[in-house]
Amino acid sequence: MKVLIPAGGKGTRLRPHILYTPKPLLFVAGDTIIGHIFSLLEGLEIEEYRVVYSPEGSLPRSLQEAYPDRSFTFWEQAEALGLGHAVLQGLPELGDEPILILLSDTIIPFNIQKAISDLGENEGFLVAKEVADPRRFGVMELSGDYISKLVEKPGKPKSNLAICGIYCLPSARRLREALEELVSGDQRTQGEYQLTDALSILIKHGEKLRAVKVDTWIDCGTKDSMLEANRALLKLRSRVVPVEGSLIKPPCWIADDVVIENSIIGPNVSIAKGAVVRNSIVSESIINAGAQIEGMVIKDTIVGERAVLRRSPSSLDVGSFSRLEGF
Repeated sequence: MKVLIPAGGKGTRLRPHILYTPKPLLFVAGDTIIGHIFSLLEGLEIEEYRVVYSPEGSLPRSLQEAYPDRSFTFWEQAEALGLGHAVLQGLPELGDEPILILLSDTIIPFNIQKAISDLGENEGFLVAKEVADPRRFGVMELSGDYISKLVEKPGKPKSNLAICGIYCLPSARRLREALEELVSGDQRTQGEYQLTDALSILIKHGEKLRAVKVDTWIDCGTKDSMLEANRALLKLRSRVVPVEGSLIKPPCWIADDVVIENSIIGPNVSIAKGAVVRNSIVSESIINAGAQIEGMVIKDTIVGERAVLRRSPSSLDVGSFSRLEGF
């Protein structure tokens, strides 16, 4: 099977962290975002990872350096014209063969091998989750186990099943032709070429797509969602080593060579390799590789790679009823 990963977004909502590291390689709960996605695929025979990227970033080089044993090909998306347009860039040269599409900022823990093995001949699936406000998402309507209709961000949704970001299609060629139909006819939804609209064309032409419902859908598109992803993933995998003279409150993920002295760590903290934490209290946070934290109390924070947070002694003259915060 071949995997297509659209990763052409600029990731502006995760600045400043994406200025140094491409978004798929950001650290969360002991691995990169894309590393968690690769873990989902364990046991599948993946011939090729087709990665769609923006020419402005360093993703191709960074991915190859981080995962030298995986077979990548890279497909440039010169303009950001929507998810459908991004997927189209990664489909050249593919025929009537299945294609698995995974968004590069979405982690969905579920049994993908079973979902694939349950498919009938010439069938595919989309992953879905029930949501409180389906107007924010692409939404699917069902007839039995199969999808009968897809609508992108409907004003009056008839279903609360949102499309989560994993798509298994039986024919890359048919998907490409549906996307080409959108682009050639300039059929846009909210100004963009939507993958949902291309899938709707396939369904109208008789494509059998099942809905695979999941309980957990982890988005990594903003700072807040990264911290929420960290919490969710640490429930599934944590790694704590005994640290003399410090208190570790699980769940946490702490790399082997991290230095922790006279500190309280956790809950829900991930600390990457080479980081140093001294005389600090850290909770609900992600500490990237090589960061140094000393004399700090931090919560709900992402500390970038090799960043330094250090509180220095201060001489203050503070009057009555004064209030000092965040210094």
